[in-house]
Amino acid sequence: MTNRKARVTELIQRELSSILARDHAFPDVLVTVTDVDLTPDFKNAHIFIGVIGPAAKQQAVVDKLNTQRGVLSSRVAKRVVLKNSPHFFFKLDHSVERGVRVTALMEQIDTQLIESARLNPESVEEAPVPAAAGLNSPAPSPTVDVPAQETDDEDEDGASSSDRPLRRRNR
Repeated sequence: MTNRKARVTELIQRELSSILARDHAFPDVLVTVTDVDLTPDFKNAHIFIGVIGPAAKQQAVVDKLNTQRGVLSSRVAKRVVLKNSPHFFFKLDHSVERGVRVTALMEQIDTQLIESARLNPESVEEAPVPAAAGLNSPAPSPTVDVPAQETDDEDEDGASSSDRPLRRRNR
């Protein structure tokens, strides 16, 4: 992807996201613009919409956006100046839904590990650490004894460079 294409893609995504957040209300669902795919000639833009909510409303949101794509593309064209404004094609993106489902499964596994540790306290040392618990506490850093060495800031006398008067260099 060229640098210009990446910048235009990001601009379209940002502007369309702000327009949808500001001027369009979608009850009971959360709508995000997850990705924009521009054709090389910038004539068409495939916009991937992530919808978190009931499955029946997900397709309804995408259908509503496809019916209003002319208005949305003209509003974006006013803010993103291009020779030809691209035609929008909205598509449903299921990656957000999959991410939410994976996060819920990870939380479920963490709660099951904690419950099993409560039921079997003698096997706590052998049980793996839950992922959430590992994120909250930093890993212990190994300690290494390093012998003290003379630094560049000190003279043989032990006087540091801040004790010496400053000298001006001639150029």
